[in-house]
Order: sequence, then structure tokens, then C-alpha cells
Amino acid sequence: TLRFFFMILIICSPFWCQQSAPKNITAMLSSKLLSRQVRTIASRATTSFSSTLTRSPVALFLTPRRLLSPEKLSLVSDRYVAFRAFSGGPMPLRAFPQYTIFGTTTALSVRSILPQFKRAGSDGVSVERRGKLVLEFVPRAQTGAGFLWKEKTPFSLSVEEIGLCISQLPGNSVELSHAYYGAESDDEGSRSGVTQTSGDSIEKVLTIQQAEGSSVKFTVDYMKNGVGGEDPSGIVFSHTPLEVMVQAGEFEVLKSIFQTSIPYLIGWNTTMDIASANAISRGVERSSGGYY
Repeated sequence: TLRFFFMILIICSPFWCQQSAPKNITAMLSSKLLSRQVRTIASRATTSFSSTLTRSPVALFLTPRRLLSPEKLSLVSDRYVAFRAFSGGPMPLRAFPQYTIFGTTTALSVRSILPQFKRAGSDGVSVERRGKLVLEFVPRAQTGAGFLWKEKTPFSLSVEEIGLCISQLPGNSVELSHAYYGAESDDEGSRSGVTQTSGDSIEKVLTIQQAEGSSVKFTVDYMKNGVGGEDPSGIVFSHTPLEVMVQAGEFEVLKSIFQTSIPYLIGWNTTMDIASANAISRGVERSSGGYY
């Protein structure tokens, strides 16, 4: 923005030189009063533009970071790559990363739940709640045509559980269990006041183990007192146990997703980008005497 005003200043210099202002452009630029006026004009113009432009994702990259709220500031680094891809038009505000493996009787889909952020101080942002990866087991329809997506069985993975899978698989088997809190719980961290009653300790169990050759078998089941095949109350359609045979190439894709997702799920990439950008901005301001 400041560069834009300097261009206007140079273009209009012949007219200004005819007035009572300094008679050459060098003297004008060296004037402390003029430099303060230019900064004031640029700041006012940017502030007025930011109130309307920052409603657009593209405008986030045109607004100085110190004028952005923490919520908008947290979007800048994450949207930069997408901004380049959609520079020809408006950038989508939402995306749905998902990878699905279609087995013989069951489909296995993995998707992400991003972390939740909160304001930290007057101009900061921090992670309020970590994100997760959700494995969804979807049974195939009895007719053999398509899958019953509305009857899927989800199993969420915390970042620590993801790390365990990365370190142990495929050489060692992994078994993870989550307490089942009822149909109101979607296994994504939502409990909504649901409590588990005594004597009704049903667990949702995920088992991952190496199968024949280089394939890996993913199985989800409801268990009670170590016995599988339970039919949890509140679930109209229960198809468990559900299992998917994941081939070697598919497992490498899953493992790559696991590894690259951890920094995003704990908010590390987002907060580090914001902190780095702020450090760079402050360094530039100090070295240039307050100028961008």
C-alpha cells in the first residue's frame, strides 16, 4: 500500500512542485513532515480498505498483519497455498480432505477434525482444543451396489494414538479402545452430558494388524467384558465387526497422511507460521525505523 502511494507521489510531483510545497521531489521525500503525512494517509486508507476487503479471503494478503484481528490473522498462512491455486477467482472458504479405501465388504475412510483456536491476549491466538483423525468404517449394501454411508461406524484417533500407529505398524499390531457413551456420542469428542452407567461398559475397539503378505487389516468392533460382536443399545443399524483389508500401497498412503497431519492437528503449523510472520514483521520494522 505504501508503495502505491509513493507511485502517486512521483506521478503528481510536477503539479505539487508548482505549489508552495518544496520545489524538488528529493526535498519532499526527505521532509520528516511529509513522511509522517504519507504514513498517516497510507494507514488511514489501509484501515478503511481492510474493513471491507478483509471480508474476502484474497484481501487477507493485501492487509498489513498488524491491522488484522487474530481470527483473520490465523487464516493467512493456511490460505496462502490455496490462494495461489485460486488466484483467478474467489477462493473457497471450506475444504474436505478425505481418503477412502473401498474393500470387498467395507469401505475405510479417513478424514480430519481440525483444532479449535481461541484468542490469546489482545492480539494473539492459541490452540483451545486439538484436532483428530477419524476412521470411518462403512458397510457395503446387501445388494452389493454402493455403501451405507449413513450407517458408518467412526473411530477417532488422537495425535498420541496416531503416533502410536506410526511407530508400531505394520510390524506390530495395535489395539485401541474407547468407552462407548451412547448413540449421542459420535466418537469425535462430543459427549453432550451422556454418562456411562455401571454394568454397561461397552467399548468400541479398533484393531490393526498385519495380514497375509504386505496387507494390513483394520477391524472395528463393540466389546463388553472382552467379548466382541455386541449390539450397542441406541444404534438401529449395527454391522460390527467391520473389517477392511488394506493393501501395501494403500497403507503407505495412510501412513503418510498420519505423519503429515500431526502438525496441523495440534495447530503447530498455523501458530508457527503466525509467530514467524510476526517476528519477521517486527524485525523489518526495527531495521527500517518503523517502515514496512
